[in-house]
Amino acid sequence: MAALYADRLDFARAAERFGFAAYYVAEHHSTPLGHASSPSVFLAALSQHTATMRIGSMVHVLPAYQPLRLAEEICMLDHLSNGRLDIGVGRGASPYEVGLFGIGTQDARAVFEEALTVIRAFLREDVLSHRGEFFTYRDIPLTMRPLQPGGPPMWYGAFSERNLRFAAAHGLNVTLSGPPQRLRELSSRYRAIWRELHEGAPPPGMASMYQMFVARSDEEAARIVAPAYAKWYESMTHLWRHNNAMPRETLPPTFEQAMRQGSIIAGSAETVRQRMQQLLDASGLDRLLLQCNLGTMPHQAALESLQCFHEEVAPHLHVAPRTDGFEADAA
Repeated sequence: MAALYADRLDFARAAERFGFAAYYVAEHHSTPLGHASSPSVFLAALSQHTATMRIGSMVHVLPAYQPLRLAEEICMLDHLSNGRLDIGVGRGASPYEVGLFGIGTQDARAVFEEALTVIRAFLREDVLSHRGEFFTYRDIPLTMRPLQPGGPPMWYGAFSERNLRFAAAHGLNVTLSGPPQRLRELSSRYRAIWRELHEGAPPPGMASMYQMFVARSDEEAARIVAPAYAKWYESMTHLWRHNNAMPRETLPPTFEQAMRQGSIIAGSAETVRQRMQQLLDASGLDRLLLQCNLGTMPHQAALESLQCFHEEVAPHLHVAPRTDGFEADAA
């Protein structure tokens, strides 16, 4: 694992050199390849290996935490990174990961929402008092403060009307999922809800996530990514199989299926550029979150893909101006 962490830090330094706007880490538990059970620990290290790009979690699994403790860690990370921190929040990738912490499926959403309420109050107030179903605090003086006023920007995965309204009510940026037309519908809807609740406020951040790899040819990309994807899928579905359950159908089991579904963008520089430009044009989004180091992919191959993206893909991508009253802000 020591070598894995060293490679990930090296990869993040390369991403910063190549002009990427941010580097995010996901939280997973009992997934054989992940070894990122604590985003906060990794981000503390990452803050000392980067200087300009934003860093953050995508996401912290809130039901796994005592929210007062996590809020203090967020403040520490905000200062360690000199105000470059973003925080993703969520309920977890599967009920089995959250279940490791004694949280049942029926309680996960309620615990998540209450924990988020506590964390947001901590980041904005001087004294914390809260009495809820799962957490209670009384008259706690808050001496640990974030560097960014009001705390770091927060991100949340929103794929339904309920989740969009929840995100807007809490002032959250959102990650969206689906084919391009669905992304356009979701992003347009979120902007409308945001204007309704936050008249005159700056627009929210909206992004969609894809796995990405650039090679010298489409065939070379498939040769490198297919076995790495197979190991990634095996790791991500490990707890489902351990509990004799079927993984969610939204996760394609093979590289070929993922390519057809569109969750992977892989191929030559020209193939990747065309696919990403089509996504930007059709979805109405102005930023993409790219998983560029997948499964058991060799570290050097991931670095070469990153450099190729920087030199041959990114300079040719264009974000169309918005027509909905918000200005586009490319990330």
